[in-house]
Amino acid sequence: MKKIKFIGNIPIAFILLSFAGVFLVSESANRMLLFITSAYFLYLVISINKIVVKDIEVIGVLFMILILGIFMSLVHMNDYSLRNIVRDIFYVLNPIVFIWTGVTFRYKYGDRFDIFKIIVYIAVISSIINLLQIAKEPRILQVSSIYVFRNYIEIINAYTILIAIVLLFTNDHIKNECNFGTFKLNLFRILCIASFIIDFSRTNYICLFIILCPFVLPVIRKNIFKLRKIIYVLVFVVLATIIMPDLMETLFNKMIRSISEVNASVNWGTSRAIVDNWRGYEIYKAQNLYFSGNWFEQLFGFGFGKLIPVGIFSELVGVDTSEGGITILHNGYYMMLIKCGIVGVILYASVYLVGIRKIIIRIKNNKKNNLNLYEPKLLLGIFIAFLLSTYVTTGIIHNKTDFIACFLIGYLSYLPSKKSCEKQVRNKKIS
Repeated sequence: MKKIKFIGNIPIAFILLSFAGVFLVSESANRMLLFITSAYFLYLVISINKIVVKDIEVIGVLFMILILGIFMSLVHMNDYSLRNIVRDIFYVLNPIVFIWTGVTFRYKYGDRFDIFKIIVYIAVISSIINLLQIAKEPRILQVSSIYVFRNYIEIINAYTILIAIVLLFTNDHIKNECNFGTFKLNLFRILCIASFIIDFSRTNYICLFIILCPFVLPVIRKNIFKLRKIIYVLVFVVLATIIMPDLMETLFNKMIRSISEVNASVNWGTSRAIVDNWRGYEIYKAQNLYFSGNWFEQLFGFGFGKLIPVGIFSELVGVDTSEGGITILHNGYYMMLIKCGIVGVILYASVYLVGIRKIIIRIKNNKKNNLNLYEPKLLLGIFIAFLLSTYVTTGIIHNKTDFIACFLIGYLSYLPSKKSCEKQVRNKKIS
């Protein structure tokens, strides 16, 4: 009997990791996910007998952040808990390992696996799991608070579902060559959009819009944009408003207050002001802490392990007051300002800016050589979305970094060899 090499023939590890992260909630479990991913990364490296260093500029910048943060921690070693230092190191290691795994996976397998199709199936399964939670307790649709709703529903793989929606509406390969059929395609769209809506994430809504822009704007300029694709969204918004009016009203109010919530110039004299404008309060406390440091700390930060003191309000984000502060802020740039100073902020922004610059160059070259434009456009949208959303979220440096988002960044960042590109051109000419 011929021996079946499961990992070699089917990206089982990739699929398992996609779900493993969402069911691991404790910090130790998150570190376990990093360990497992690292083991898979080493398997890939050993199997190709090479460490891929091509197209890893983004990883290089993340390594700079890691080194700077560790160095400044050593400067303040006696002031911080070793546990907090190690925790911050793991937060930065997550995207490094996940992205590098994507790069190495693409190097080893090329386009052997239909990764977009796999992501769609992962998103559909995740959507079904999310919606089944409501099916078990439909009364939660009538609660008046998004926060109460989230206490009952744990949305898994939210960013994967976001990417899948983009693929299902913009990718011709998904629509025409994956044997989905019209019914299955529309069913997948409905499941993913419904799951996406009940996430009630303003950030993800905006990210979806941003990622769609590279595909939609050129079509709008040609005046051939089909309104039926907008109708999907409008129908779901109307239905959601009818089915759960209180929740949608709360969401609309939060969308309107999005700018004021991150305003640090608020009178923080009352608990109500802090609760209602928590992200702004985080920035306010981070600013005070930053300016309390000397010039060296303002330039290079306080290092990994430094906590932002928010007092008893740390419980708002699930951190016990005994911790003495929080290590993760909703605003990734201010978080980096505390850990690695102004140099760290520049480096963190460069993670996205370097990627954007590189992808724009690739899009121009691909246009010139009549090569694939879909992948670089998708990656461009992801980088821009992260660049902007990091102001209201932590970005890719997080206590629970999205595996698929980072894997996809690495996978799409790797540029196939010139030989592969020439083959693609020949096939295009033949077709």
